[in-house]
Amino acid sequence: MDSTIIPIFLYHGGSILQGPNGYTYDGPRPSVIHVNLNITFEQLKSKIFSTMGWPEEITNVEISARWQAARGGNSYFMLIPIVDDSSLRSVVTNTLEGKIEWSVIELYLESSPKKSDGADCGANATEIVEDARASSSSTGSGADLPDSGVVRPVYPLLTMQPIHRSQGLFEGEKLEQLFIRQHKLLKWDDRFKRYIQDTGFYGIVQIGSIKVDAALISALVERWRQETHTFHLPVGEMTVTLEDVAILSGLPVNGEPITYTSDENWDQWVNDFLGVSPDERAWAKKCALSLRWLHDKFGSLPVGASEETIQCYVRAYLLVLFGSMLFTDLSGDSVSCLYLPLIADLGRVRSYSWASGVLAFLYKELCRASRRNCKQMAGPVFLLQIWAWERLRIGSRKVEKLKPIGNVSPDYLPPLGYKWSSCHTWKIKRSYSLSYYRNKIDMLKDENVAWTPYDTRSTQQVLPPICTNDSGLWMITAPLLHFWIVETYHPERVMRQFGRYQTVPPPRRATIGSLHSSEKKARPRENWTSKYVDEWYRRNNTIMREERAYDLTMYDTVYMKWYCNATIVCFSKHLTPSTDPDSPLSDTQEHLSVEPKSRSSSRVAEMALDLARSAAVKMQNATSKECRLFAQEMFEGCKGIFGEVDDPCRLDALLGEQLAAPGFVQAADSAEPIETEPQAGVEPTPSCPHVGPSPSKRRRKRI
Repeated sequence: MDSTIIPIFLYHGGSILQGPNGYTYDGPRPSVIHVNLNITFEQLKSKIFSTMGWPEEITNVEISARWQAARGGNSYFMLIPIVDDSSLRSVVTNTLEGKIEWSVIELYLESSPKKSDGADCGANATEIVEDARASSSSTGSGADLPDSGVVRPVYPLLTMQPIHRSQGLFEGEKLEQLFIRQHKLLKWDDRFKRYIQDTGFYGIVQIGSIKVDAALISALVERWRQETHTFHLPVGEMTVTLEDVAILSGLPVNGEPITYTSDENWDQWVNDFLGVSPDERAWAKKCALSLRWLHDKFGSLPVGASEETIQCYVRAYLLVLFGSMLFTDLSGDSVSCLYLPLIADLGRVRSYSWASGVLAFLYKELCRASRRNCKQMAGPVFLLQIWAWERLRIGSRKVEKLKPIGNVSPDYLPPLGYKWSSCHTWKIKRSYSLSYYRNKIDMLKDENVAWTPYDTRSTQQVLPPICTNDSGLWMITAPLLHFWIVETYHPERVMRQFGRYQTVPPPRRATIGSLHSSEKKARPRENWTSKYVDEWYRRNNTIMREERAYDLTMYDTVYMKWYCNATIVCFSKHLTPSTDPDSPLSDTQEHLSVEPKSRSSSRVAEMALDLARSAAVKMQNATSKECRLFAQEMFEGCKGIFGEVDDPCRLDALLGEQLAAPGFVQAADSAEPIETEPQAGVEPTPSCPHVGPSPSKRRRKRI
């Protein structure tokens, strides 16, 4: 049997164009596979499904080979359908015998859904696209789903891919990082303390304002899926859970849902519970107070204020807290009056499930921000950031020491999120870009994820009882409520975050699309969520039961096999080439999956890799020989450092896409680059400098 290995380029995700010279391809870079010369048609199809990550049971694929019918100055290309062993053998044989001008087989793939009788979690791809269009239409954003040029999703979990932010990224749109809405809190006064402690919000006050990393948040949003309310990461699904909210913020989980129906006179409510009569400047919009007005009226508590006045200021403080950190909206300067009835009696504030309300609001904002036309994000973004620092360890700060807590009762110790507002330093003083975080997430490995970061063995900070009192409710499957917002909660999809065994999750509850649609139509004063309130009251009957501990072996063999065929795991395989010279990280492709030699050396290797990429860009953009030589020496030094702590071949793999551009080579005895014609059908990558010794350096050595 002939053991010759041949390369095959797989093109998918773009458009097949027909011009005067026949067929060409306009779209993302091809995936490259290497197969045996004697491969059969069925073996080729299996290899294609595996490489592209398509589930074979619900996907059809049409395969065409790009064939050079005429050569020379009158080159003409046609498409030959590959439908059986005979047609495949003809293309392979004629290619290897030199009947065309290059030795690479190019296959154009067109995927389509299979019809399915089952009603499993994926339905079928036809329903996927139709559901996405229906959702787009019902939410008034039909423009999000263009009629042409859209890569139709074939992953069973990604029913809304055409209108997702990541789809724009895959199609070559230059997506900027999201603008994050945040505001300042009111000035703190120690006379607020005993009232705030009783409300359950003292932990949030202790954390205070945390500067949000917009690039990190934007990279996470690109991984958020409306369909499952989870982040789809290379290691599997993850999400912010009720446990995360309770441990990090100290908000209560158990309690009444955050709902209220009222046709009250809000002017009278403001006058009764804030102690001032609202004027025209007080109203940012109907049923919403201006944060600026609240700052003006309640900026400083008067000396000798009565208890009634202090309570009014505490309510104003809570309103600003809601509008600035927990429930910020896109208006930029308002907070809903619907919270007033919930904080009117300060002694009952703690009786509400604020953790579930905050999580519902965060889910809603993540779902909205993940749409491809969205430019900004609101909600409790600080909570998402410290969740990422705890769980993913990406972009996190190095905590030097905790801020002094002072003499406080054990009941009012700060929650775990407090440590991220403490004195800290960055390991490297730099601002990470969106491309950097995309790359870091693509490189994420199971051993780098803190699946149980709140274990007492890994948490040195002593936590107050409010963080763990409601631990029995962390794994409920009841809906999360926040006035007109209803969001489904899926602990069964992220059991590893609770230290439990993760199985292939059951078919998802197909209510998310309709709930998001209803939220848009609901008016704030309508308690349309009443039918879901009963489900919340039955929350104790919906707790997930799983006694088995997290098992890495079974996860690798069962769960991940299902997961990798159900969603997009690695973004870099779908990205179009970057044309931004300042974003070299976006060009990294499938080589990112190469394992480092050891965990202890991974940080040094990552730093050397980042600096090597930066040096490559500097070489490309250098305006003088001296600068180019300096960048060259820096690049070689980084390669040496990488080789000391990791496998040098791994660096070549990680930099191969950047430094082996087919349209840019260096002449042996020339100081200028010589451009060559790229291979037919292969889209050229951005030019990068040759990594060998520069001409000036060679001349210096000869002297």
